[in-house]
Amino acid sequence: MLTVKLDPKLRQQIKLLAADLGVTTSELVRQALRDQVAGARTKRPPTVYERTRDLCGVAHSGDPLLSAGKMSELIRARHGKKRPR
Repeated sequence: MLTVKLDPKLRQQIKLLAADLGVTTSELVRQALRDQVAGARTKRPPTVYERTRDLCGVAHSGDPLLSAGKMSELIRARHGKKRPR
């Protein structure tokens, strides 16, 4: 058994919803908790990208040579030919 303290307004809302659905308040609360727990188990933690996506692409260095293609060219120029794979 689990005891949960609810404010009067929420308790009344649960009581009315249970009556509308034709179930007991206990069954309504049990199902709501089952749904919440099941949803929490299927959620994965956000990736680093998801946590920082609003920051991606907003910094400007002003140096056009820092693009991926230009950076590869700079590395090859500095260290010689592309290595065979």
